[in-house]
Amino acid sequence: MTADRLPRAGEARGLHYALGYSGSGTQMSVYMGQNMARAMDGDSAANPLRGPAWRAIPRHLGPPWFLPLVGAYYWALDWVS
Repeated sequence: MTADRLPRAGEARGLHYALGYSGSGTQMSVYMGQNMARAMDGDSAANPLRGPAWRAIPRHLGPPWFLPLVGAYYWALDWVS
């Protein structure tokens, strides 16, 4: 899931990606898999998600150190309920 809930697809340092479907992944992933295969074959116009740049999450730098704390918080909520 991306911060703005918009999917992204492209290429970075030789790695092609299509991700961030934010809940609509089943349908979109098959479509984007076909289009990214065409993009990897040289047809850059085949990627309908090209363009929007990744925006940084405000005030967040480095690895996500806070994720274990978030997981523990939700585990505790599950245990209490």
